Amino acid sequence: TTDLTVAFPYGDLTATEDLLTRYRGEVACLILEPATHSEPPPGYLAGLRELADRHGCLLVFDEMITGFRWSEAGAQGLYGVVPDLSTFGKALGNGCAVSALAGRRDVMERGGLRHSGERVFLLSTTHGAETHSLAAAMAVQTTYAEEGVTARLHALGERLAAGVREAAAGMGVGEHVVVRGRASNLVFATLDEHGRPSQEYRTLFLRRLLAGGVLAPSFVVSSALTDADIDHTVDVVAQACGVYRKALDAGDPAPWAAGRPVKPVFRRYV
Repeated sequence: TTDLTVAFPYGDLTATEDLLTRYRGEVACLILEPATHSEPPPGYLAGLRELADRHGCLLVFDEMITGFRWSEAGAQGLYGVVPDLSTFGKALGNGCAVSALAGRRDVMERGGLRHSGERVFLLSTTHGAETHSLAAAMAVQTTYAEEGVTARLHALGERLAAGVREAAAGMGVGEHVVVRGRASNLVFATLDEHGRPSQEYRTLFLRRLLAGGVLAPSFVVSSALTDADIDHTVDVVAQACGVYRKALDAGDPAPWAAGRPVKPVFRRYV
């Protein structure tokens, strides 16, 4: 797979066009998350759509995260750019194990049985008979559409982001505990006294949150949260930021970390 893959930089249409020109006729598809912790540059996704059409390749959106957090119709619905294929999961089953591949009928049919040509992909699953997950997915989609769940996620996230930023600033660590991302999918950075990402300070921050009863490896909200839950989280964040300030003043978070630093999830070695 690695040998058959080349990477293109997110947000840079010129670099992507150069890549497609260099590998003219060889690129089958452009695969990407349509958005992450930052918004796509204006016109970027539409530009990718045009490049894919012009160079004869498919545009594929990984909507595992954005699918039910950006809008009920995913990032593609929010930004108005329709890919050829999309993948969905996570929130699709609200806890039940289910994922989905969706896309243009003519492309999807290439893996189907209603044509005489070679099937270009084959779907097989051990859990295909577990229809409760499919029922859950259908119920989830109906609930999102009827109850405006994504609007609720955005409202909760905006309340949380504003509270955390105010609490961090009030404790003098506004430039060190930084909230990023779309309101419905917030993450946070923990920076040291030099403004560099720090797992040691992250460990301190996470431990102080846990001590206050808040489990928050990120600030991604759920519609099950209440306004009171958000307020409690902000109060605990403020307490954690007070300790964070002490560590910054001391130039060493170790006395408050109480153990080895947490490690990033995505790393090459243990």
